[in-house]
Amino acid sequence: MNPGEGFTKNSKEMEGYRAQYNNSTFSGQKLELDGKYFNHCKFKDCIIVLEKGETNITGCSFENCKLLLKGNAYTVGKIIKLFTGKSPLKVLDFDEPLFENTTPKKD
Repeated sequence: MNPGEGFTKNSKEMEGYRAQYNNSTFSGQKLELDGKYFNHCKFKDCIIVLEKGETNITGCSFENCKLLLKGNAYTVGKIIKLFTGKSPLKVLDFDEPLFENTTPKKD
């Protein structure tokens, strides 16, 4: 995505976010969500990073993306696991590959 593409300003609904995106497509990127507003965006093959949870995501779709929780978001994930007995989602370990290798091995 080109800088500024899908960027909008001055909407009451989006006030307080340092960046706002409408109907944007992100592909093969590492994206930090904190401080950003996403409305009807598409994410494909992305690494989605969330630390504080200060984001707004409305009507977006995610295809083959990985979520990496850090800081407060990771702590909340661990608390949910304590209450429910299971993880609300799969959280990446730092040593784990971010995407599966889908190319066939050559003999």
